[in-house]
Amino acid sequence: LFVMFLEHRMRTFQGTFHANPDYALWYGWSEMQRSLTEIKHLAEELRARRGR
Repeated sequence: LFVMFLEHRMRTFQGTFHANPDYALWYGWSEMQRSLTEIKHLAEELRARRGR
C-alpha cells in the first residue's frame, strides 16, 4: 500500500497533470492496478487460511 500510494498514485497524477497520458497509464494507473490485484489475491489467500 505504501508504494502504491506514494509512487504509483503520484506517477498517475503527474502524468495527467503534465498532459502525458502514456506515462500516466503505463507507470501510474497500470502499476496501481497490478498492486491492487496482488493485494486482493493475498487477502483471498489469508481468508482461505483462516477458514481452515
